[in-house]
Amino acid sequence: MASDFYTYRREVKSRRSRKRWVLVIFALLLILSAVAGAFWFWKGEGAPAAAVQSTPEEAQAQAVTTPTPAPTPTPAAPATAETAGYAPQRLLPAVDTASWDKSEKVEATLNQDYQNTDHRMVALPMLGTVTDDYFNTVTFVGDSLTSGLGIYATGYQNAHYAAYKNIGPDVIVNNGTVTNAVTGATETPIETIVASQPDYVYLLFGTNTMVQPNNEEKLLAYYERMIDTLRENLNPGVIFYIQAIPGVQEDVVLKRPGLDNARIAAVNDQIANLALRKGCYFVNIREALTKPDGSLIDEYDANYDGVHFNPAGYQAWSDYLATHTAWNRRSIYLGENPYYIYGT
Repeated sequence: MASDFYTYRREVKSRRSRKRWVLVIFALLLILSAVAGAFWFWKGEGAPAAAVQSTPEEAQAQAVTTPTPAPTPTPAAPATAETAGYAPQRLLPAVDTASWDKSEKVEATLNQDYQNTDHRMVALPMLGTVTDDYFNTVTFVGDSLTSGLGIYATGYQNAHYAAYKNIGPDVIVNNGTVTNAVTGATETPIETIVASQPDYVYLLFGTNTMVQPNNEEKLLAYYERMIDTLRENLNPGVIFYIQAIPGVQEDVVLKRPGLDNARIAAVNDQIANLALRKGCYFVNIREALTKPDGSLIDEYDANYDGVHFNPAGYQAWSDYLATHTAWNRRSIYLGENPYYIYGT
């Protein structure tokens, strides 16, 4: 038994001895790891070097070979949706600001070719009511329909008129000599218009030209050329208004096949398109002068010819013009000034 006891004690002491050696070895490893880490830290960051006396030649060589310290890095910008990898999909391509951020003229970036224009949708809306003095610097240019605004007291007799019977815009462009239906003077329209020095020019042509069918292209071509000619001869600040061709009585088409109200409406669409392209305002006077089907209101029919207007018609026409102008800070309005809509 004693032998077994001493054998057991030796085995216990042996196990304890092995455990102590394991602990000692583990402690040594920790110490070595700490020393190695301190060494690498000292080597990477650099420690103050002991002052060493060097010769001038060594100092100069050291100054030449010592690299310039790197600049302190700028802190990283906050993470955004794009840097995080889930940037939203662009709906439009990126805009090259260099193409327009400059003083010289650049090419237009929008499609300026208007298609399928409805003249009712692009016409001037009702705004404030200007006083009669607004028309002191207005020149009305047109045919016999326009002349009534200057002949009847229900129109604007204080305005200027270049209105002539049985003409179209081709007479203006070709610089023909005609008789003014308001003043009775024989004159050249361009000279009369320029002499009036207008702030606003109101145009109305088409009824005489459309008497003949299939000449829409002629009307529009001369209309556009007439606007260009007037702009070449007038001051740059003159504002142009193009008025819609009014409708006619339903039976007029029987004698004058070209004057069909459906055709007139279609041509007005093209004239409204022209106004957009040429930077003019379009005034839909048909709203005041025709019935919903586009035909002339019976009470406004002069001499029952189905085309021209009586004084009541010109009253409705002039009232409509007074309430359908582009806002202008120079204008004087009855009552309060309307809000800025179109600008000057």
